[in-house]
Amino acid sequence: MSYLKKKQWILIPDSIPEVIRYCPKCGKRTNFINSEKFRINANRNNIDIWLIYQCSKCKSTWNMSIYERINPNDIKKELYDKFLANDKILAKKYGFDVTIHNKNMSELILDNMDYHIIESVSNDYCDKENEQSIEIISEFPLDIRMDKFLSENLDISRSQIKNMFDKGFIYCQEERNWIKKKVKNGMVINIVISHE
Repeated sequence: MSYLKKKQWILIPDSIPEVIRYCPKCGKRTNFINSEKFRINANRNNIDIWLIYQCSKCKSTWNMSIYERINPNDIKKELYDKFLANDKILAKKYGFDVTIHNKNMSELILDNMDYHIIESVSNDYCDKENEQSIEIISEFPLDIRMDKFLSENLDISRSQIKNMFDKGFIYCQEERNWIKKKVKNGMVINIVISHE
């Protein structure tokens, strides 16, 4: 009997998505780039915190609201210090935050984003013999269909992926018709290694 160890594929975006919104200086909707810098503005006893974006055409800036009229004491000191230090990881987190972008009426451009995978092998074995189990870890939303994602990362054609899916040689127990859906955090893909 041959049991393989479970794997995790951690998806890491190579960049922060641009957003589309109206630029008053250009007079039209344009792409805005995340500057990875925050702006904190005092307003009496409260503060506003923004993430600064820059128009890709005219370089004018737009401040995306993170917090409005909040008492500084209501923010954890560690988080507040990260805003002050223009923490790049925090800027990336907010750059991918769909809820905040919706609140600010900006449209995230998530398609065609480059990413890389960090693979880790667990000490736990797969439940079935001659199967490989891969858990997808994606902290950030990415607009990638599962069939395309698997084709690229298993280095086989999309038609082969579809054929394996149709024959039950590649499956995901949590979802039906998952092969046509977007990559989602926590999905576990099972691949039958030996299927003569």
